[in-house]
Amino acid sequence: MTFRRAWYVFGAVALIVIVFELFFRYHYLQAGNRLWRLDRVTEQACLVRVGEAICSAPAPAAVHRAATTYIPASPTPEPNLR
Repeated sequence: MTFRRAWYVFGAVALIVIVFELFFRYHYLQAGNRLWRLDRVTEQACLVRVGEAICSAPAPAAVHRAATTYIPASPTPEPNLR
């Protein structure tokens, strides 16, 4: 009976991880004509192009994460929308 419970717990944890990875890990931000993918786990910003994602270093940790919106610096000479 305890093995059956362990399998249920393992299945529930696996399902939660899969749902998080598919729907909640990345945040997409449109800045001008560029599309950025922000990773909520590693705080890494990637410029998304067709077939590839050009990634920069992780953003510095914010003290008040909910109140802070991070907009990555543009790797091109275009103005950064802040």
